[in-house]
Amino acid sequence: VTALKRPRFGPLLNIRFLYGLAFATFTGVFALYAQYRLQLDSTGTGYIQAYVGLLSVLVQGVAIGRLTKRYPENRLIFGAVVVLAFSLLGWALTPNIWLLLVVLAPLSFASGVLNTVINSSITKSVYPEEVGGALGVSSSVESFTRVIGPAAGGFVLGALGTWAPGIIGAVIMTGLVVYVWRRLIVNPDPPLPSRSERVPAEVTVQT
Repeated sequence: VTALKRPRFGPLLNIRFLYGLAFATFTGVFALYAQYRLQLDSTGTGYIQAYVGLLSVLVQGVAIGRLTKRYPENRLIFGAVVVLAFSLLGWALTPNIWLLLVVLAPLSFASGVLNTVINSSITKSVYPEEVGGALGVSSSVESFTRVIGPAAGGFVLGALGTWAPGIIGAVIMTGLVVYVWRRLIVNPDPPLPSRSERVPAEVTVQT
């Protein structure tokens, strides 16, 4: 895929992978966590997951438009990653359902923002004819994290305890905070050249 050659696409793909890995670990083992940590049955777990889904939908349908008008996308990505790092740590240490519901609110908010803004940023990091391929690669990376995240999360939950998946997710997101700060905030890659700058370069190469 030619989109992989674009300077800003690579960092966004890395962010997609690391965030997807941490979040897939959370979603993949949440039912086991709820059962063994909070003694919830399938009905109670379903209600909590519906709560998370509803919050994410509200963010993507209502809040995200206002946020993107007010803040640049790189700042939104950074802020969401920071919130997710703290939220996953809180998830690991939550002792009861009521605190869990409190922790899940910022987690859902941040994941809704991050999912939407990453896709938007990816479409802007490549040329229009490359958008489909870029989103396809991003989707494939996300699908891959949904395979390894739950498997890794289930293993550490069984080996170490119900706190372990949240701690691992928080560690991943903390590393991602540093990465996003360096690659998107402090030293961002240059934007795509315009069509007028791109065509002469291609003609020169061909001649």
